[in-house]
Amino acid sequence: MAVTYQKSIDAENGNSIRFLLINFDYIDGNEYLVKLFVEEYGFIVQEKIDGLWYHIIRVSLGSTIYELLWHEDTGNEIYCIDQTEKGNEMLQQRLEKILCILNSRMNFS
Repeated sequence: MAVTYQKSIDAENGNSIRFLLINFDYIDGNEYLVKLFVEEYGFIVQEKIDGLWYHIIRVSLGSTIYELLWHEDTGNEIYCIDQTEKGNEMLQQRLEKILCILNSRMNFS
């Protein structure tokens, strides 16, 4: 099955917009997504945080910062730190392109 996403509003975190990945619940899956963001857009890995039940990778491009989160209860998701309308729209566009690349490499296109 192709990897897609669901846009959601996280009421527990100030109504932030998050993109939950569907058909892509892998503990190390965000490592591959980061690789694609680096290759396609030139993002730089800022920080990796490994918790007991979660992993966070923070990437940046100029003033744009995204966090890719894997949590054992929710799976893989990505969100924009600044949560501006423009920032979230740009993340959504970039994510759609990254998922096209991912699905084609996984032969799900």
